[in-house]
Order: sequence, then C-alpha cells, then structure tokens
Amino acid sequence: MAYHLIMGLEVHVQLNTKTKLFCRCLNEYVPNEPNKNICVFCTGQPGALPLLNKEAVKKAIIFGVAIGAKIPDNTRWDRKNYFYPDLPTGYQISQYDNPIVEGGKIEFYVESDGGKSSKKHSINLTRAHLEADAGKLLHVGDKTLVDFNRSGCPLIEIVSEPELRSAAEAMAYVSELQLLVRTLGISDADMEKGQMRFDCNISLQTDEEFESGKLPGYRVEMKNINSIRAVGRAIEAETIRQRELLEKGELPVQETRGWRDDLNKSMSQRSKEQAHDYRYFPEPDLQILEIKPSDLPDVASLPILPNFKREEFLAMGLNLQTANTFVTQPEVGELFNKSVLNMDLPQNLVKTVANIVTTNLIALATKLEKPIADILTAEQLLDLASMYADKKINNQGVIKALELLNAAPEKKVQVAVEAEGLLQLSDETALEGFVDNVIKMNPTVVEQYKSGKVQVIGFLVGACMKQSLGQGNPEAFKRLLLVKLG
Repeated sequence: MAYHLIMGLEVHVQLNTKTKLFCRCLNEYVPNEPNKNICVFCTGQPGALPLLNKEAVKKAIIFGVAIGAKIPDNTRWDRKNYFYPDLPTGYQISQYDNPIVEGGKIEFYVESDGGKSSKKHSINLTRAHLEADAGKLLHVGDKTLVDFNRSGCPLIEIVSEPELRSAAEAMAYVSELQLLVRTLGISDADMEKGQMRFDCNISLQTDEEFESGKLPGYRVEMKNINSIRAVGRAIEAETIRQRELLEKGELPVQETRGWRDDLNKSMSQRSKEQAHDYRYFPEPDLQILEIKPSDLPDVASLPILPNFKREEFLAMGLNLQTANTFVTQPEVGELFNKSVLNMDLPQNLVKTVANIVTTNLIALATKLEKPIADILTAEQLLDLASMYADKKINNQGVIKALELLNAAPEKKVQVAVEAEGLLQLSDETALEGFVDNVIKMNPTVVEQYKSGKVQVIGFLVGACMKQSLGQGNPEAFKRLLLVKLG
C-alpha cells in the first residue's frame, strides 16, 4: 500500500526586543554568563506580576500584517500549565483560542532535479501567537544545571495548517519564514543561537485518506530541531519509521519524539498531549489587549517582502537561484537593480550583469571581505557587462577588470581595460598565428580529433587561449581550428 506524508510545522521565533516579554530584564541572545538577566518574575518568585512589552506586541502585529492575516480587535493571554525543570512557575504565559495573529499565508518555491526545475507553493497558517520562552537546561556529567537567561524572552509561535507534503517543501517553507522575519526586522532568526526552532507534526495517510482529504487518526511531534537541514533529515527518518510500522499493520503511537541530529534518529519522550492536558485558563494578571486599527502598520510602510522581490527578479528573466541570491543578499540585489532598472536593456545584457555579479563580484567581495558596492559602482558594472556582452573582453578579463576597479575606483571601465591590455582579440588574422602554433605543438591531439574524438577541440581552444595570454576570443579560436583541421 502507498502512504502519503502530511505534516504541519510549529516554528518558534525569538523576537529581537530589548527586554523580555513580561519583565524589564534584557532580552540578550548570548549572555556572557548564566543567570545574568533574571528577576523575581522570570524566575517564578511568588507574588511577582507581569508587565507587557509593547514592542513585542508591535512586532507580532507586523508579522501578521505582512502575511495577510487577521489581527483581532481583542486578544487574550492564557496560562499553559505543565511541569518542566526550567519553567519555575509551572506554567507558561501564552495564547490559546484568541491569538494575536489569525490565518495568513506564506508563498515559497521548491526546487527539484538538483535545482534544474522549481515549483511555486504556498501554505496557510493557522495562527501565530505570543508567548514567553522557558529557560535552558545544561547537562554536565551526572548533574543538570538551569540557566534562566532565556526564561521570559518573547516568542511568536507560528503554526501552519497540515499541508506540507515532503521534506523539501518543509525546508523551503522554513527558509522563506526565516528570510521574512529578518526582512521585517523582527528577529535575527539565528538557529545556532536558538532564535528559531522547529517542531514537526508528522503523519502518513493511506490512499483512501489521501483521496478524501481525511487526516490520519494519529500524529507524531518531532522536537529539538534547530536547523533547516535537520528539519529535512528528521522528516525523512520519521517517514521511514512510520511507514515500516504501518506496513507491519501497527498504528504509530501518538507521541512526542526528540530528534538527535548527531545520531540521525529520534527517541520517544512522552505521549502526545492534547490541548486539555495543559489546563489552559485566562491569565488573571494580564488584561485583555485591545488592538485598534491605528495600531496596525500600513502595508506600504513595511519593507518590500522577499516573495515580491523574488517575483520581480524572475520577471526580468533571471533563474530562481539568481533571484534567491539577490533576495537573500539585499546589497547585491540593490547593486544589480541600480545597474539595470529603467535602462531598457536587452534581455541578454540583463542576464550578463546578473552573471557577473553572482559569478565574479560576490567571489571577489568575499575574498576582500568588503561590501560589493565598495568595489565598483552600478554604472561601472553595466559598462563592464556591456563590454563582455559585446565580446570585447572575456571572463578572465572581467575578473582582472574587477580587481583593477577595486584598486582604482575612479577609473572608467574602458580606460582600465585598455590600459591593462585586457581587450579581447577577435580579428581572425591576428589569431591565426596562435592557432598554427598550437596545431604544430600538439600533433597527437590533432590526430585524435581527425580520427573522430571531436571533444578534444576544447583542449586545443584552451591551448590557444594560453598562447594568447587570455586575450584571444575562444569562439574565434574554435572557428579557426575547425577550418584548419577540416
């Protein structure tokens, strides 16, 4: 029998406010010592009262507006009761049936065939709610230590509908989510620092359930996932585990399992709780929060969202990989846009500008450890791409020209290229001598070509390029070789 993966994700995103959600302790991601940023409230002292962080509320609303969600007129706080050693109060202040963000949608692309093709997807969100984070347990030998620095830090928990169908979809979704919250400026979303964490709720449908749209009678929650690659590995491993059980006629137990990425396996932690197990009830120490229309940001005031940027780049004829590069590295995308926008350029020149940026310029900027805008201007970039498109310089010439412009940014591209002798030779009369020398010096390769091994023409073209110190036009060399070799 065939089985069909279906899952929803719960993503915890730590907001980058200055202070914690319900007290004035610093919301510091990586404090230099344990239990540094704590007070009577975030350590659960009797009688301590919460004080709501207005900035955290604003950031949650910004997220909701960006994804097209409903922001209710009123939202309520609830106590989620459970015991854990790093939760000193015995409850978490969260939101249950009246969250600050309701619904919304995230659009993203999923690549396949090694990036050769892609398909646009979207996933509906159930909700996003504010809640206070728990502390952190540190296991040292046979002892467990508790660090409350993270206790009370503001989170939004983003809950998706069960609509994801593959590990690739899940990875693409969380990548887009990370990019979105960073673009909005509401979180740094650094997974290594625990600022973005994932829980996956996974089930397998039978053919009948798949056709009818019915959800299976169980679901398994995978916790402790803190990287995009780990999301993919955890989903694939759990899919295999559940399929093996179902094929033996066993229904997987509804439970919470902890993911061990170092072992590439999960381990059972506890039976899966239902909402009633947490004994939710309204938080008595916080008022219902009224949200007025004037509290909602205008969509036009938000940064251009990643999905809109990506669609603009794709509309220019760029491929998805290049578009994603420009979206994830805004300074790179900005330089590209300055070079080509409102210029009425032919399609091939737009792509040439993009290729120079992604292939040559980013590599140089990384090597020099400096912003790409400090290497050359948008005008110089377009001039350089135009010379390459017109076959006045080759790829090696582009690389050398970029290095020259970095050293002498005031120079005109044409002047720099001519002064350093980077202009590509295309006159076949001038190139004929190089071709003759290469044919004479490589008789074995020439015989291989003549006997039918035509792929060696690439070697001969390379030899001609070397002879001309990289200045010859490789296409002109190839034409001459084909003529001379019959």
